[in-house]
Amino acid sequence: MKGNIPPEVISAAGHPQSVAKVVASLSNNDYLTIKQLSKDSGLSVSQVSSGLKQCRFRGWVLSTQGAVKGKGRPRHLWELRVSPLELIRELETEAKTKHVILAKAVKRLRAELEK
Repeated sequence: MKGNIPPEVISAAGHPQSVAKVVASLSNNDYLTIKQLSKDSGLSVSQVSSGLKQCRFRGWVLSTQGAVKGKGRPRHLWELRVSPLELIRELETEAKTKHVILAKAVKRLRAELEK
């Protein structure tokens, strides 16, 4: 299921610009190489690689091998593994968790200051 995920949504959730732009590019395309991701996102190849590494760690992307054209190794094709809705739900859960942790920390600090 494809759907446009604006990079601002991912960035607002506290993720680096490289992750945000990689997710946004993959949300609009089926399979892309690192070079295609670089062109589509406006990021350098190394920034795309960094963003993909972080996305892969989170389970958001999947890499498959494309067909070989001529000599050499097959190209890696990247795709978004989660639907936009799943990704947004995950970001929402993270935000709520961070809010709860922050609220508890503020409550403890307030209690310490009132002693």
